[in-house]
Amino acid sequence: MEIVKLSLEDLVAKAGGMRAIPATARKVLDLVDDERTTSTVLGEALSKDQALAAHILKVANSALYGCSREITTLPMAVSILGLRTIRSQTIVSTTRGVYKRFGITEKMLWSHAVSTAIGARLIAKRCFPAIAEDAFVCGLMHDVGKVILNNECPALFAQVMMRTYNDGERYLQAEQQVFGFTHTQVGALVTRRWNYPEIITHIALSHHRDEESRPALDGSGAEKILACVDQSNTICKIVGAGYRQPQADISLETRPSFPLLGMSAEQVPALISEVQEAFAKESAGWA
Repeated sequence: MEIVKLSLEDLVAKAGGMRAIPATARKVLDLVDDERTTSTVLGEALSKDQALAAHILKVANSALYGCSREITTLPMAVSILGLRTIRSQTIVSTTRGVYKRFGITEKMLWSHAVSTAIGARLIAKRCFPAIAEDAFVCGLMHDVGKVILNNECPALFAQVMMRTYNDGERYLQAEQQVFGFTHTQVGALVTRRWNYPEIITHIALSHHRDEESRPALDGSGAEKILACVDQSNTICKIVGAGYRQPQADISLETRPSFPLLGMSAEQVPALISEVQEAFAKESAGWA
C-alpha cells in the first residue's frame, strides 16, 4: 500500500472539498431552521431524495423512537419525530457517504460511531432529555476525524492502529507520532468546513479533553452533550462495541464527565446493561 502523508492543512482542504451536504439535505436543514415550516412542506422536501426519505421513515418506525403505530408517510414522520430529530437524522443520512471504502477497518469505525450515537441518546434521554438528538448526532460524528485519516492516508492510519492494538500506545499519542496531529483536530476543522452545526465541531475537538489537559466540564448544554458522548464512548470500550475486544477494566465513575450525569456509582451496572441492550436492538438496523 502506497504511503501517503498529508499536512493537516492539505488533509482538511482535500476532505473539506470532498464532502458537501447534498442539495436536498441542505434544503431540509434550511427548512428545519425556519419556524414557518410545516410538516407537509418538510415532507415534500424530504421526498426529493429517495435515500433520505427512506432513512427518515426507517428511523420513525425504529424501536429507538418507540412509535406504537406504523409511520407510512413523510409528513407523519416529521410530526412524530419533530424538527430536531429530522435535523439530526438528515446529517446522519449523509454521514455514511463520508467513507470511501467499507472493509474491516471501516466497519469497526462505523460500528463504534453508531453504538456511541445510540448510547449517547439513551444516556441523554435519561439525564438531559432536551439534548437527546444533539447527543445522538454528536455521538455519530465524534470520531469523523479518524474516518478522514483512514480515507486519505490508509497506510499511516493502519500504523496508528498497530501501535494502539499491538504496542498498547495511547491513541492520540500514536496519531501524533505518525501524523503530527490528531483526529480531534481533523474532525473539528473538517466539520467546520462542511458547515455542520458548531456543536458537532465542539464534540469532535473535545471528546478526548481529559487526555489533552483541557479544562474540567462546566455544566453548560454543550458540556452535557459531551458528557453523554464521553460516557457512551467509554461504555463502547467496556463492552467492545467497534473494538477488537472488550476492555472491562475501564471505570465510568472515574471519567471527568461522570459527575455531570447526576448518577451514583451503584447505578452504573444498570446503565451499562441498558446501553448494551440498546446496542443489540438497534445497531443491526444501522449496518
